[in-house]
Amino acid sequence: MKIISFLIFILGVLSAEAYPNFIGYGYRNCLSCHESSTGGGALNDYGRGVFATEIAANPFSKSLTEDEAAGISNFLGGRELPWWVRLGVKLRGLYVQSSPNSKNEKYKYYNMQNELNVNLFANQAHTWGIISTLGYIENPVALYPNKTISDKSHLFMKEYFLKGFVTKQLVVSAGFMDKTLGLKTVNHTAVNRAPIELGQNNQVHGVLGHWIEKDSDYYFHSWLGNAHLSKTDRFTGGSFMTEQKWGAMSAYGIGGLYEKSDFVSQYIVEVHNKSGFTRGSALIAEIGYRVKKNQQLGVNEETKNYYIFSEGTLNLKRGYFLSSGLEISKNLTDVAAPDLLKWDIGFLIFPMQRFEFRFSAVNQKTINTSDAVADQWSLQSQFHVSL
Repeated sequence: MKIISFLIFILGVLSAEAYPNFIGYGYRNCLSCHESSTGGGALNDYGRGVFATEIAANPFSKSLTEDEAAGISNFLGGRELPWWVRLGVKLRGLYVQSSPNSKNEKYKYYNMQNELNVNLFANQAHTWGIISTLGYIENPVALYPNKTISDKSHLFMKEYFLKGFVTKQLVVSAGFMDKTLGLKTVNHTAVNRAPIELGQNNQVHGVLGHWIEKDSDYYFHSWLGNAHLSKTDRFTGGSFMTEQKWGAMSAYGIGGLYEKSDFVSQYIVEVHNKSGFTRGSALIAEIGYRVKKNQQLGVNEETKNYYIFSEGTLNLKRGYFLSSGLEISKNLTDVAAPDLLKWDIGFLIFPMQRFEFRFSAVNQKTINTSDAVADQWSLQSQFHVSL
């Protein structure tokens, strides 16, 4: 097998994405560290401090205390921006070696994210503000179902919404944002995300209400679809989700979603669980059932499937994790349709604040009652750089 070297010299910045696994640090509620109620996107000031002092390794601990590490976790390091503005930039890359050590071996690099966060606030407590993310994409076709700002542009809006704490318990967000359902993991191609239209570019215009209790959270999301698309391509609908704490570092949740366009509709129900064990280690899982109907141009099709997503992270030492995941998807409508089983194992590394690396081996099985398909193997390396 060829030796893969992944050496990156970058001048850039990135904010961390959504990691439900961090319940292993005691963080059940995504809003503790993120500007979004459901996680992902920009970190708030507290989240930056947590990343610097709890999650990422501190190789300079002999000369840099934890308080000092938190003090330089801002966008400009130790220099704070005015209270009314917070900035962030995201860069994310993926390098894939498919079918390693075979005649079909291929290498490909994916420029996954180039995004600018601009968040403006009305008060110093940051309880009211406008959250926005502007992105750049090399190939606009890959942005589907979202679209660029204009036909000749490579720029697009990833999100923009007004967020406000109406009361200490009620947070309302209104604008363009991710749909709310299930585990919002960083793996946007997992069976509980992109395949069921909850992926990286499936944002919608709507209103999200988040009710916060001591040991539980309730989410109610209603949307009119993506107004950047033509009316026939917009899906109107809504979702609900609740999460309930159990034990010291565990939470279970249930959720449901229904949406429809002029010709297509779908509903999804799911249950999930997040459990932490020992400091920083966690196991998360989601099971869902989906029904999709297509009545376009005289076609009357109905597809039913279930999916299972699970992922475990074992904290080897601060900033270094062993990670493994299992995904299953089965078509219940067509017995001849291929079933998917995917397994991966690798390492998730935060060698110091502002840096993250993932290295994993991925095996995908396509199981069919009539055909025998060879396993697909790939080696993947991801990088994130943050400021």
